[in-house]
Amino acid sequence: MSRFFFLYMISAPPKSDLCAFLFMEPFHFNIAAFLLFVALLLLFEFFSLHCNALDHCLQKESSSLLQLKRGFTSGKLETWQPRTNCCMWEGVTCDELGRVIGLDLSDRSISGKIDPSLFNLTSLRALNFANNLFDQIPIPDFGWDKLANLSSLNLSYSGFVGKVPATISYLRKLTSLNLSLNLGLSLTANPTFLRNMSSLRELFLDLVDISAYRDEWCGVLVNSTPVLEALHMERCSLFGASCSSLSMLPFLSTILFGGNTFESSILNSFVNFTTLSELQVQENGFKGVFPNQIFGLRNLKYLDISDNPMLSGYLPSFSEDNILETLMLSNTNFSGNIPDTIGNLKFLIDLDLSNCQFSGIIPPSMANLSKLAILFLSDNYKLYGQVPSSIFQISGFVSLSLASNNFSGVLELEFIKNLKNLLYLDLSNSGFSITLWDADDASSSSSFPIVIFLGLAGCNLTKIPTFIRYQNQMHSLDLSNNRIQGEIPNWLWSINEQTNFLNVDWFISLANNNLSGEISPSICNLTGLWLLDLSMNRLTGHIPPCLFEEEINLHVLNLKGNQFHGAIPDGFSTNCDLQTIILGDNQLEGLLPRSLSNCRSLEILDLENNKLNDTFPYWLGNMSSLRVLVLRSNMFHGLVGPLYGIHETNHTFSMLHVFDISSNNFSGKLCGECFNSLKSIMVNKLDAVQIFAYNLMGRYYDLDVLTIMNKGKLMTLQKFWKFFKSIDFSNNHFEGEIPLAIGQLVSLQVLNMSHNYLIGKIPPQLGNLPQLESLDLSMNSLSGKIPHELVSLHFLSFLNLSYNKLVGKIPLEGQFSTFSKASFEGNEGLCWSPCNTLVPKVSNKVTSPLGLGGIKNRIYMIVLGLLFGVGFGGCIATTVLLDVICCNKGRRSKSR
Repeated sequence: MSRFFFLYMISAPPKSDLCAFLFMEPFHFNIAAFLLFVALLLLFEFFSLHCNALDHCLQKESSSLLQLKRGFTSGKLETWQPRTNCCMWEGVTCDELGRVIGLDLSDRSISGKIDPSLFNLTSLRALNFANNLFDQIPIPDFGWDKLANLSSLNLSYSGFVGKVPATISYLRKLTSLNLSLNLGLSLTANPTFLRNMSSLRELFLDLVDISAYRDEWCGVLVNSTPVLEALHMERCSLFGASCSSLSMLPFLSTILFGGNTFESSILNSFVNFTTLSELQVQENGFKGVFPNQIFGLRNLKYLDISDNPMLSGYLPSFSEDNILETLMLSNTNFSGNIPDTIGNLKFLIDLDLSNCQFSGIIPPSMANLSKLAILFLSDNYKLYGQVPSSIFQISGFVSLSLASNNFSGVLELEFIKNLKNLLYLDLSNSGFSITLWDADDASSSSSFPIVIFLGLAGCNLTKIPTFIRYQNQMHSLDLSNNRIQGEIPNWLWSINEQTNFLNVDWFISLANNNLSGEISPSICNLTGLWLLDLSMNRLTGHIPPCLFEEEINLHVLNLKGNQFHGAIPDGFSTNCDLQTIILGDNQLEGLLPRSLSNCRSLEILDLENNKLNDTFPYWLGNMSSLRVLVLRSNMFHGLVGPLYGIHETNHTFSMLHVFDISSNNFSGKLCGECFNSLKSIMVNKLDAVQIFAYNLMGRYYDLDVLTIMNKGKLMTLQKFWKFFKSIDFSNNHFEGEIPLAIGQLVSLQVLNMSHNYLIGKIPPQLGNLPQLESLDLSMNSLSGKIPHELVSLHFLSFLNLSYNKLVGKIPLEGQFSTFSKASFEGNEGLCWSPCNTLVPKVSNKVTSPLGLGGIKNRIYMIVLGLLFGVGFGGCIATTVLLDVICCNKGRRSKSR
């Protein structure tokens, strides 16, 4: 209309002739023209007022917004200034009358409080406070009744705590409600507040604690939200909930229930969801067989049932009209062959079948999945045969993992030149050998895609592929478990020099190869180095001090099983971020660097089998995160107890899971206070140490390198070692009695006090250790009877009480009925029932442990014989010499 008025005005006569123009003949034309002119003037005025309203918000709305801003203690809202048009402020939307109808303050780092003036904005239709910093404040429980027009409310990921206010029920027009990702938020009000929300279409409650009303919740949803389309309730503590009635919601198409523990029967209810397009029920502890009908739901595009390890099933025959785009079955018990009909999933983009029980070959029809971008078939182990070369013709691959299977043949690495979008490639330990197409020049290597993660572990490589030299954006490189020889090339430490400014995290593993030489100082170029594993090689020289400097930002260092020598560098940064240090099985010597105490986040310290010569590092007790301390087979000496500061300075080692100081020269009495401080072993649960596995872009790097003395054997624990709780003080010079405090370590699984000088009785309190699997108290001077309380140790599978001074009957109940005579030999006072059956004495035991007094008695018997045969003077010298050997540091051989 304004465009028409403008054209009319420029065609009209000048203003001076306006009257004549209006009263020209014919008369009726003049009247019509006049009326048209008036109408156009009124229309122009209307549009002027309309535009003016758009330019200026209402004063009361502006005042309310400014009052709201004053309640914030942070968060920049620079355009929110007095005497300016609030409709032009960031995050504010107005209607044509200048009323605020939309307020979007998401992602602005706002903290502080929500001022009640918010509820003066009575025309609000959409309110979004998502992703802010309202730490530890509750959602306001008043004022919601004033926002009767609100249709969308988003308070997600903003740090709200407390109860979800029941007053939200006043929002009758709400179509979308998002309260997710507020870790301290819980639904303790009766869920019937939803009954007023009959228009609700989207409900997001991820991480909101709904456990108090888990049995009522789904029933209320069905009765109160008849048009609900999307339901997000991940990790809501819905333990044992059924929710089978959800199939009565006719429009429900999106369900996200991951991270709960729903009853397995809920899966059968999904068979009837004809409208279902997205179903995510990962990590729910489901058991039984997955209903195959779900795979065939005609509208289903996204299915994630991963991380349900007790859920079994098999892949069906897929029809040609299936529209699945994402299928994630990883870490389930699905088995059987991958069907040839998987090639019918022509819309499939993401396929994750990793860590299952699939067997057979990869069907060639998988090459028909032209839209496939992500393929994970790793960790099935029963997949075999040659990988179809046609798979590598799917040019859209972004992530590809065939790791840890039983494939065969030879794979030409040149195939990846066709995958221009590839970012993630893991072929580690797949069974086939990799043949390198390798040219040592930039132009030849430029045809390879620029990958971020490259895993070629266990691929029979004999050298480091030189095309890696030109990968300037690589974050993670795994070449472990190959046959790579020679020195590490200097160019490897300069790969990411072009991306250092991005502060990228780096993972490098060359473990278990045949590498030699020293670590080049140019390793210091990797300022983003996060994890470095060079273990089990033949590397020599000193450990580069720069690895512990602040610029490197190292979190995990594993140099185990090399030939490094010299002292551990004493230059740990005051901002040390190291979480894991594994330097065992080298030739390191000297003192432990005191700057190591700067590593306050340290969780694993393994220094076994070196030549370190120091006193007990009580000063490590201030590391509140330390879980594993292994000092085995060094030359540590002195006392372990309060005299060295543990008790008085509150250095407690309270989080230790593994405490191994065996095969050293520690002496003195065992410290009862030390065992009292091991709080994490006093908790009767086998909690895992999560830091032992590192998630590297979807691939877990496990530090399966912990070696402990368990059940009489030195073993390297695999997979489940992160759950172990173990104490090993064996092969030292400890004396005195076993502290009663050990009986409080109720989650202890391994206890080894063998090869010491312990005396007194075996504490009956050891029967209070219900998780104990291995108990070794052999080669001491313990006396008295075997406590009958030990028969209650139902998990005890290894027992060694040999070569002590125990007497009485050997219990035959419980696990004791499974132990052989070797567990009790060398105790001449022990007997089987009836007690006239003695434990046999083993005569060929050349290292029979005797207490210090027993050794001396035998020595003096020898000396007495010599007095008659050699002469008194010579025997005096012999006696003194033997006594020195017995009583000083040579008094007991480590071979015992």
